[in-house]
Amino acid sequence: MRWRAAMRGASIATACVAYAAASYLAATSPRPTLAGAAFAYVPLLLAGAWMSWKSPRRALALSSVLLLALILWLGRDALLQHYRWGYLAQSAGPMVLLALVFGSSLRRGQTALITRLALVAHESRITPRTSRYTRGVTWAWTLFFTLMALTSTTLFLTAPPATWALFANALTAPLTLAMFIAEYGVRVLALPAHERTGPLQAVAAFMRYRKHATEHAVHGTEAGDAPVASHQAGTMAPGSISAR
Repeated sequence: MRWRAAMRGASIATACVAYAAASYLAATSPRPTLAGAAFAYVPLLLAGAWMSWKSPRRALALSSVLLLALILWLGRDALLQHYRWGYLAQSAGPMVLLALVFGSSLRRGQTALITRLALVAHESRITPRTSRYTRGVTWAWTLFFTLMALTSTTLFLTAPPATWALFANALTAPLTLAMFIAEYGVRVLALPAHERTGPLQAVAAFMRYRKHATEHAVHGTEAGDAPVASHQAGTMAPGSISAR
C-alpha cells in the first residue's frame, strides 16, 4: 500500500511539473495559438465544473459554467488574441479565493479558519495561547495569498511575459511551501508540543473539517459552525476556551 501511495504521489508531482512547464511555454509563446488558449481556459472551466458538482445548488452552478463556456466559445477570436489573461486567472484567481476564504473567517463573531482546524485536531479543546496563535496564522496566510495575487497581477501588467510566467509557474509552489515551513518553525517556538499540530495531524484535521463542511453545505448550514458547535457542546478541558 505504501508503494502505491508513493507512486500516486510521484505521478501527481510529475503531472504538476509537466503542467507548469507547458503553461510556461504557452504563456511565453510569441504568437497566440489555439492550443495555448485551450490550455489557459479549459482548466478553469473544469475547475468550475468540479466545484459546481460539489455545490448544494448543483444544477444552477453547472448551468452557469456551461453558459460561461458558451460565451467563451462565441468570443474565441478575441480570447485567442488575449489568452494570457486565462493564465493570469489560473495564477492569481486561486490566491484571491484563498485570501477571501481565510480573510472572511477573521470577521467579528467568526472563528478563524486555522482555529477551526485546531479545534478539529484537538477534539474541540484548545488553550487561549493556541487560539491567539492560530488566529495570527490565519492573518498571516490571508496576507500571503493577497501578496501573491498582487505580485502576479503586477508582474503580468508590467513585466515581460517570461518574467511573469516564471513567477506564476515556477515560483508559486516553492514560495507556498516555504510559507508552510516557516509557519511550522514559528509554531514549534511559539507552542509547546502538546498544543501544536504536526504536518500529518494538520492534513488529517483538514480532511475531517472538509467532511464537516461538505455535510453542512448539503444541509444548508454554516460549515464553519461544525467544529465550533462540537467544541461548545463538549466538556471544557482545563484551560480550554471557545474558539471565538
